[in-house]
Amino acid sequence: MTVSSRSSHVIGMWLMVGVAFVFATHDALSKSLIFVLPVIFVAWARYLIHTLLVTSVIIREKSRAAFHTKRPWLHFLRAVFLLGDSLTFLFGLTHVPLAESTALVFLAPAFVTILSPLLFGIRADRLQWVSVIVGFIGVLVVINPASDGFSLWMLFPLACAFCFAVYQLLTQLAGESDSPSVCSFYVGVFSTALLSLVVPFFWVSPTLTQWLMLLVLGSLGLSAHFLISKSYRYASSSALAPLGYLQIVFATLYGMLFFGNYPALFSVAGMALICFSGLLVYGRRTAAALSN
Repeated sequence: MTVSSRSSHVIGMWLMVGVAFVFATHDALSKSLIFVLPVIFVAWARYLIHTLLVTSVIIREKSRAAFHTKRPWLHFLRAVFLLGDSLTFLFGLTHVPLAESTALVFLAPAFVTILSPLLFGIRADRLQWVSVIVGFIGVLVVINPASDGFSLWMLFPLACAFCFAVYQLLTQLAGESDSPSVCSFYVGVFSTALLSLVVPFFWVSPTLTQWLMLLVLGSLGLSAHFLISKSYRYASSSALAPLGYLQIVFATLYGMLFFGNYPALFSVAGMALICFSGLLVYGRRTAAALSN
C-alpha cells in the first residue's frame, strides 16, 4: 500500500467513525423527541426534512435524471420496509435503553445472511451460519427472557433489524438499475407520502425549539448517508463496515450521559456477541474478496 493510498484509507476510516457518531447522535435526539412528541409525528418530520433537503440538492445540481426511475414499485417497497425500520426502532426506544436498542439492530447482517438466498440465490457458508447463531445467542443474552426485567418491547429493535435487512437487500436490488440519488429521492418521497396519510391523527404543535430539533434530526440522517457515500470513495467496505459497530459504543455513552441508562454486565456481554457475529460476516466477505 503506497503512502497516498494509506492516507486515503485512513480518511475513509475516520469518515466511517463520523458515520457511527452521527447515527448515534440522531438516535439519541430521536429518543429525546419522542418523550414530548408522538412517534409518528417525529418520523414524518424526519422524512419530510430529508426529502426537502435531497430535492433541493437535486434541483441545485440540475440533475433531472434523479427524478426518473425504472422501477418505482421497488422504491415504494423499500420505503415500506424503511418505515418499518424507523417506526419499530422509535417505538422500541420508548421503553428500551438506547444502547440495547442499537445493539439489537446490529443483528441485521445475520438477517441479510438468512434472506440473501431468497432474493439473490447466494448460499451462506458454514462460517456465516456460525455468525448467525452467535448473533442470536447475543440477542438472547441482551433481552434475557428469563429475567424479571424482560419486556416484549425488546422485540421492537429485533423487528427493526429484520426490516433494515430487507431494506438493504431491496436497495441492492434497486441499485442494479437506478443511481444512489434516484434511490435516495424516491425512498424519501414515498416514506413522507405514507406517513402523511396518518400524521393528521397524531398532529401536534411543536415549539420553536422542538422544530429546530426536528430540523437537526432530519439533517443528521441525511448527513450520515452522505458521509457513508464519501467514506466508500476512500476505503473498501470490508475495512469500513466493522467501524460501524462504534455506534453501539457512542449510543452507550449517550444513554449514560443523557438518559441515565447504565447497561448491565450481561447486556454488555450480549452486545459483544452481536458485534462479534457481524465481524464474522464481514471477515468472511473480506476473505472471499481477496480470493477472487
